[in-house]
Amino acid sequence: METLHHKLLTIKDQQGFSLIEIVVALVILSTSILVLYNLILSTNLSIFHLDDHYHSKEVANNRVALLHTIEKPSLSDTRSGFMKMGGKEWQWQESFEVGASKELIKYEILIREKGANQYSYKSEGFLVNEQ
Repeated sequence: METLHHKLLTIKDQQGFSLIEIVVALVILSTSILVLYNLILSTNLSIFHLDDHYHSKEVANNRVALLHTIEKPSLSDTRSGFMKMGGKEWQWQESFEVGASKELIKYEILIREKGANQYSYKSEGFLVNEQ
């Protein structure tokens, strides 16, 4: 009986956490939650930016393939148009000029999302002048 009475006394003498300990624990918890939230948010923004960059690069690659096969350019020409890819509409603009020699045509392709102010991708290169 004495051991039971002794256990009850020791349980009554124990104290809980102090208010300062609880506040410190909540500050640490809220700080870690904010850090994780910012990490997830920045990762999502990076994924969307990378996805747009990939699709604009593919639009430029498709334009280059068309230049090599079907849509042969003429010198000092500028063309533009729209292409759908990745669920978005992309605006492309091509310009051509004489390259280092008359046998080469230098091209520049600029890609941006329809309605955007800045171009998201730029491709430059040379084509063989077959004229």
